[in-house]
Parts: sequence; C-alpha cells; structure tokens
Amino acid sequence: MKTDYEFLTTEINGHILEVTINRPDVMNSLHPPSHREFDEVWSEFTNNEDLWVGIITGAGDRAFSAGNDLKYQASGGDRFRYA
Repeated sequence: MKTDYEFLTTEINGHILEVTINRPDVMNSLHPPSHREFDEVWSEFTNNEDLWVGIITGAGDRAFSAGNDLKYQASGGDRFRYA
C-alpha cells in the first residue's frame, strides 16, 4: 500500500490500517484532493484480505477533523465528482 500521499499518511500494523489526515494547518478539514486520496486508500483496503480494521485519525492536537474545507470551497477550488 502506498504511504506517501499528499494529505494522508498510512501505516499498517498487523491487520490494522491506520490513516492519518495530515492537514493540521486547516484542522484536518477535507477537500476534493483529500477525498481522492481517501478513495484510493479505501479501495486498496477493501482489496487487501490481510487488512481487517481501518482507523482514521487526525494530525496535530487541535482537531480530529473540522469537516468540509469551506475556505477551499469558497475559493472556487476543484470539486470532487464520482465517476
């Protein structure tokens, strides 16, 4: 599994996948580029029979995740579209 995403980090410990949202400067808020990375991570998780549990956490000490990145959205950033 890839570990060097731009907005996420992943670590495998036995049968457990730990995914860390790595955007502490914006309280780990999520935007379309991070959604694309999550899509890739969870696709790999689903296809790996050796992984049984997925844990999501956030980097930094201010917030797990603030939710949607409203500043990114208001700036006209790209939008996530499912194919």
